[in-house]
Amino acid sequence: MASSARTASKRCWRPLGAGTTLTAAAEEQLAQWVLDMRKDGVPVTQAMLRVMALEAAIDLGIEDHEFLAGWHWIHGFKRRHGLSLRSRTRIGQDSPDDGVAALEAFSARVRALVLEHDIDLVYNADQTGVNYEYLPTKTLNTAGDKTVWVKCGGKTKERVTAMLLADSNGTKLPLFLVLRTAKSKVEAVVKENLTQRHGFGMTVWQSVEPMQGQNNSQIYGNPTALWNSTISLAFLKFHFGQRADRATKKVLLLWDDFSAHFTDDVVAYAKEINVLLERIPPRYTWICQPADVAWNRPLKCRMRQNWLDLIRRQLRTAKERGRNFKLQPPSRATVVGWIADAWDDLPSTTIVNGFRKCCLVDGEPVEEVVSGGVVDDTVLSELMAASSIEETIDPDGDICNGDDSVGDGTDAFE
Repeated sequence: MASSARTASKRCWRPLGAGTTLTAAAEEQLAQWVLDMRKDGVPVTQAMLRVMALEAAIDLGIEDHEFLAGWHWIHGFKRRHGLSLRSRTRIGQDSPDDGVAALEAFSARVRALVLEHDIDLVYNADQTGVNYEYLPTKTLNTAGDKTVWVKCGGKTKERVTAMLLADSNGTKLPLFLVLRTAKSKVEAVVKENLTQRHGFGMTVWQSVEPMQGQNNSQIYGNPTALWNSTISLAFLKFHFGQRADRATKKVLLLWDDFSAHFTDDVVAYAKEINVLLERIPPRYTWICQPADVAWNRPLKCRMRQNWLDLIRRQLRTAKERGRNFKLQPPSRATVVGWIADAWDDLPSTTIVNGFRKCCLVDGEPVEEVVSGGVVDDTVLSELMAASSIEETIDPDGDICNGDDSVGDGTDAFE
């Protein structure tokens, strides 16, 4: 070590890979969590990332002293997953002009495919993570919006992946949801769960199966609540595999550039059932994907409003009974119901508007007002008094990636 100028000043040294750290799968889950939060416009600080990393370590059975999620790990994590500290000026990221150029090229390509293959319907599918531990709160100063991070009864790691699907006529199709569930230690049971119960164990499936019918959705489970190629195949089979004209008529499905959407098996099956898969340009989903442009924001506002209404009811009940307030998280069935109701209530005009804004179909887009899901001063003060506020996060300086929307930096936090 002393003979090298690079290492001469170091007091200790160990080879790469010798330290205890998270598995690749656990890191992938964390990276997906960051992207989902940023997609919602929620700031993600390094402190939040550290908390989530330490919780992931607990799940892996790593002792507290073995993995600290320190600054060096966070730095490496950001480097490995293409993340950086966000600047509101968007320096070094794609410009609005780049986005417009990408949209023009993508729109032209989609319209050419529609003409070439005589396609009547264009579909867009988008997976979005649903978290319910945060609430946006307006501030009166020039700092802009902030986010209140709410203590949620130990449910911080709970999440749902929702795959939205709708067509260019404004028709919304049943949701695919992925929930978190424990994996059996017996390989034969794991296989049985995957083939017969969408990944759930026998006991949990008894409560999950009725939820599918009640909410017109397909519900899958795995330890990370993340989408994978197996669910991609099930998704294509459910929505497109049994259509009457599959042998003679092609449909076009726009999907973002996620590895589980374009594995060899998925692409081969899509070809077999006459579904053309078209990748939405990486880094430009904010302008090229109908779901990101028009659907997700009103959907998430409705979800946050439901969460806020639940908090209000719990606060009122605690007052009426003269008890100390302790925030109780929504149940799995409640969250699934919230997502399904929000999707059902999304107007078909909003769906079509997304395709129009992306220049994928003819017609002028219309401006829509989205409101709701903002915590008021009364609720905020009561949450603070009950020590239910984990952290108030300013949008400046949070973690982001190149897919964040561009511009003056304010639109992501509306």
